[in-house]
Amino acid sequence: MKFQTLKQNYIKGLLDTNALLVKSINEEPFTMRNGKKSCMFMDHSKLATSAKAYRAFIDAIEFLLKETYEKNEFILCNVDSKISAQMVGSVAYNLEKSQIIYKSSALTAIEKGPHRQMTGNPAWDLPVAILDDVSSGNDATAKGVGDLAKETFKKISDIQIFVGYIREIKPTTYKMHYLLTRKELVTIVWDDLTHEQQAAIEKERKTWE
Repeated sequence: MKFQTLKQNYIKGLLDTNALLVKSINEEPFTMRNGKKSCMFMDHSKLATSAKAYRAFIDAIEFLLKETYEKNEFILCNVDSKISAQMVGSVAYNLEKSQIIYKSSALTAIEKGPHRQMTGNPAWDLPVAILDDVSSGNDATAKGVGDLAKETFKKISDIQIFVGYIREIKPTTYKMHYLLTRKELVTIVWDDLTHEQQAAIEKERKTWE
């Protein structure tokens, strides 16, 4: 299946499950994980409630992975987000790939066991693909996980990030691959938004440039 078809299936899944939430100009905007405000919020946990939409998402992510690594081996790694671990588990099963299991410091602090944030083979020297659903476009959560992976697995040097939806495209420490940009999605849904939602996006759009 061609990438554009996979991408369109992913977008349809987002829209069919109402994963895109848009506030109006008169409403309090969402607070993003990085602390910034936005009238738009992408909730991939809603997409995951639909088997068809989730499969479309995973199929598209797998295309990016195969296109990037071709027939070369690679390892998967999750981040601390609502759906990253599910993504990694699904792709690892489908493609028969090993995983680095990442846990946040908050989780390791309260669980019993070795309090290890990263579980994997210390001898691994393969490329690592970090999967997440959304990226702000800046160095953020995934960058921290990538740094920890390099620190934990001394032979690993090639780390890249793969996401479904990216808000802005900016230079990052680790190469970023994505399915859909905010600008693309706004163009697709624009005519279905209320005037109040459009006004909120127009106000926010000035900060995108």
